[in-house]
Amino acid sequence: MPAPSVAESSKDTAAAPIFTPFNADYLVYRGGKSHGTAKRYLHKKDSHYEMGYSSDITWLVFSDKRSETSTFTLEQGRLKPSHYKMIRTGTGSNRHYELRLDWQKQQLFTGKKPTLKAIDWQEDWLDPLSYHQQLVLDLRAGKTDFTYQVLNRDGNNKVYHYQVVTEEALALPFGTVRALRIARVEENSDKQVLAWVAPELDYMLVRLWRGEDNVEQFDVQLQKVQWLTPTSTVDGLATTE
Repeated sequence: MPAPSVAESSKDTAAAPIFTPFNADYLVYRGGKSHGTAKRYLHKKDSHYEMGYSSDITWLVFSDKRSETSTFTLEQGRLKPSHYKMIRTGTGSNRHYELRLDWQKQQLFTGKKPTLKAIDWQEDWLDPLSYHQQLVLDLRAGKTDFTYQVLNRDGNNKVYHYQVVTEEALALPFGTVRALRIARVEENSDKQVLAWVAPELDYMLVRLWRGEDNVEQFDVQLQKVQWLTPTSTVDGLATTE
């Protein structure tokens, strides 16, 4: 099912771009075998959006459960994140990271117990999750080369550089879709990141592949998507019947 268009989502098509909320389910593969599931969502709550990602992966004796959330607003075509949280449990050490951005005071706080970080403020900061939606805006605008200033989980700035490589048909558990393949550009790195987004689904992430030294680490593929509309509500959130 194609995503609702921006025009369908707003009576004022000249207004700032908006996003259509969704829930999406994914399967996580390694070596062609399914080893877990993942979920992504985007919800609209009053004046802000909340985006989330969670995964539950088991491979041999290894297990990994994690959840990420990002709260952000959209102003003049750019995202402004205000709160990011990541919790990870499973094999090895558990992790809990948080970022809080105060745009009025231009202050960044890190950690479960917010601690002010001494760092020069940047107006184009994004967090490890919200930049996915900034990419959607840039793809809508026809861009094919993207550079983002992304705060890592410790609150340090890192430059993310992506390029559209090609457009191709992609067979997924969801079905076959036309997708743009996007590669992360990193010099002197042994890690590879490839992402596929589908223009017909408003540039939703439909596949994510990560590797190291060209050896696959995991392959996340879209299984199902539900577009949320204001026709009905479940637990306070709009949903499609």
